[in-house]
Amino acid sequence: MWKAISQLLADQFGSYYTIKSKTPVAGGEMHQSWIIDDGNIPVFVKINDKSYRSMFRAEADQLELLAKSGIVRVPRVYALGCAENVSFILMESLDLQPVGSEKMAELAAQLATLHTSGGNQRYGFDYDTWLGPVYQPNSWAKNWSTFFSENRIGWQLQLCKEKNIYFGNFEDIISSVSFHLAKYQPTPALLHGAFYHNNMGVCGNEIVLYDPACYWGDAECDLALADLFHDLSPEFYQAYNSINPIDKGYQQRKTLYQLYYLLNFSHRFGGQYIQQADEIIRLIG
Repeated sequence: MWKAISQLLADQFGSYYTIKSKTPVAGGEMHQSWIIDDGNIPVFVKINDKSYRSMFRAEADQLELLAKSGIVRVPRVYALGCAENVSFILMESLDLQPVGSEKMAELAAQLATLHTSGGNQRYGFDYDTWLGPVYQPNSWAKNWSTFFSENRIGWQLQLCKEKNIYFGNFEDIISSVSFHLAKYQPTPALLHGAFYHNNMGVCGNEIVLYDPACYWGDAECDLALADLFHDLSPEFYQAYNSINPIDKGYQQRKTLYQLYYLLNFSHRFGGQYIQQADEIIRLIG
């Protein structure tokens, strides 16, 4: 496998890439991760079974899409491939630090600009993606309430059921979510899709976003996830609003959008996320 990786990097860089060090990176939920180095260019490597190649392909395509926007900085993808029954993706290795308060306005401006970049009239994506290790269906829809209630909430409820986690009647919950969004038809925005502190950092003086779960949807979904774990600062909202004014109904919809992520975390991690999801479902029922 390492020989195949060296050859791909040699093709990418136009010179021999002899791996001199391999350092494992802890903390990933599903992939093995390494930083390899030839003494000149460090490379971040994610490895998994060969069946994960489509996931790595989707990740590479999303990062390329975000990079082409010219709005946000993402890690460069060097190559992806398969060898010895494993698949892998080779990416730029970046020394990332947490995004501090002094960068919040800049982060907000970048996100708002991405959300207003336009180019689509429907909700969904050209291919399915993943939210963490979980498959995320993105079938196109013209109606936002239909897309979100079925492709987001309904799908996560099914995954919860497969883990013996039940929140009530599927159809009733889906109908309730659809009802609350029925009169709301936002302009489709290109979403990062997994926009929270674990998937962003600062390298040098640049904000870097990674591990996307892209699709075209309501811009408020990115805000809702970021707000789920850490309250976004007044400086963030002020900068965001100056570019993409937030609709006055956001505070009511935020709970619905956070439900999607809480259901995802419920069947991945259990615990408090199940209780939080159940509270929201009872609230909207």
